Amino acid sequence: MNQFFPHRTDLFNMLKNITNSLSSFKFFFLTSLLLITGCSWQKNQANSSVLAQTSNITAYPAVSSRPLSQNYACFNVNSLLIKSWSNPDFLASVNQVNPRLLRIPGGTESNYWDWQKGGLIKNVREAMAGYPINFRSKDLKYNDSKLKDIQVGIQATNTIPLFVLNLASSTLESQLEMLRTANDLGIPVEYIELGNEFYIDVPNYRRVFSSSEDYAKTAIQWIKTIKAEFPQANITLVGAISKSKDSKRVKNWNRNLISSAMSDADGITLHVYSGHGLKSPIDLNSNYPFFNEEEVTIILGQPFRSVEKFYSSDDFKLIPDDKQIWITEYNLFESIFGNNEGKSQRVMGSWTHGLYTLTQSLLFLEDSRINIACNHVLVGNSRFAAILRGTGGFVNPSEPKMKVIPNSLTATGSTLSLLGEATLGMTKAQKIDFSFSPTLIGKQGFQYPALYGWKFSNSEYSKGIIVNLSNQDIPINIEQVFSVSVNYEQLTDNPRTLVTGTDVVKFNSGQVTSEIVLPAYSVTKLSETTSLFVD
Repeated sequence: MNQFFPHRTDLFNMLKNITNSLSSFKFFFLTSLLLITGCSWQKNQANSSVLAQTSNITAYPAVSSRPLSQNYACFNVNSLLIKSWSNPDFLASVNQVNPRLLRIPGGTESNYWDWQKGGLIKNVREAMAGYPINFRSKDLKYNDSKLKDIQVGIQATNTIPLFVLNLASSTLESQLEMLRTANDLGIPVEYIELGNEFYIDVPNYRRVFSSSEDYAKTAIQWIKTIKAEFPQANITLVGAISKSKDSKRVKNWNRNLISSAMSDADGITLHVYSGHGLKSPIDLNSNYPFFNEEEVTIILGQPFRSVEKFYSSDDFKLIPDDKQIWITEYNLFESIFGNNEGKSQRVMGSWTHGLYTLTQSLLFLEDSRINIACNHVLVGNSRFAAILRGTGGFVNPSEPKMKVIPNSLTATGSTLSLLGEATLGMTKAQKIDFSFSPTLIGKQGFQYPALYGWKFSNSEYSKGIIVNLSNQDIPINIEQVFSVSVNYEQLTDNPRTLVTGTDVVKFNSGQVTSEIVLPAYSVTKLSETTSLFVD
């Protein structure tokens, strides 16, 4: 796995990438300057934001690249929350966030989904007995979520479904019939996930699959039967990334599953949620969000910190090199469920949340096996969703009766919309490195880059995404990444801004040829201007 950022341990090699055309005298001079700057940088590591001499920051493409699935940008869809797949306002918002895949019917609900009626099975409460979270009474009502209704949404948004099959309360024959029906309706049957989170150690899942070996036996049978009818389908197993406090079921899940069934599957699905890292007391009498600007560096360092642990975990290392990895749920996670007296959300819905989830999305590109990243969730409230479902969709502990415009984009929806645009039609991803890059200090002294970005290309065109996670505007030279002029779109705001609608975040656009200023706390999409490709 690539390092998230250079630690200045290879100063000469990094400089050669930038100055390969310079004379030996100029190379000697600039090398000396870099060493001096490096020493100064070392002295200032204790600061939350270490800014280099910004006039010297050059962006350049990493030596290696990776293939990019054209369906990388994905959203998990809780189909219970979609009133109508033909609502034009909703469909317009889906098109705004630019997904290529939609995970249907979603997460936990997929294990209890009645595809023929378009909702949960009748005996869902009995089937879920022992699960820590229950569906609401209004979730039991059927809505426009039959396949023929979903087809309308799929076609209107030019997306492809990632089907999560019901292995908990349905049968193989019934789920096969669903796939056949979808295929007859013209819905592509290309991506299939065999259930959702069966590794969780709760009574209802233990009743269905006593262990991962038990799940593996069922999965092998389903894979072989489905492949016989849909040989083009990619089918993945439910995987887990365990933590030290988890049960034996979770800790042993991947090891037993991979040894038993991975050879039959195309890959494995994983869910990645990470926290904000804050330990300071919450002042509930203050205005939400409950963090100050000095704590932003801690929050924005958590995606780097958690993904580094994710990649280095034993569960992740067990996955064979020739198998796909789908991240079918990811987001910031806070203690909002169950009995959490005295606790409250602190970050969700803020501009910081949007930068956080976009950074997660980009970090998954570090491993070339990860070819799908589904943000949780497409539509709902501001705690997780990209699109606000209703007028009361923004959850603000300081203002419980806050009203917003339905189908507006959240902070997450705003940032991921640019990623969807940047990856659309692209086939290659290449990390963008930076000389003299600023470094930020997160939780427990964790160091991470203020600038992080990727370039996306096809045979005729390139785009890019760069985030500036620091509190300073930073000019960079982009001539080595883009040899022609580029159009840019930027979103930026105060990290504590609550993104209650599509037009809240400050937007800027224009065209540059060699140097661009990246505003503090911003995401910038870059698009080459000379191509037959229509942006």
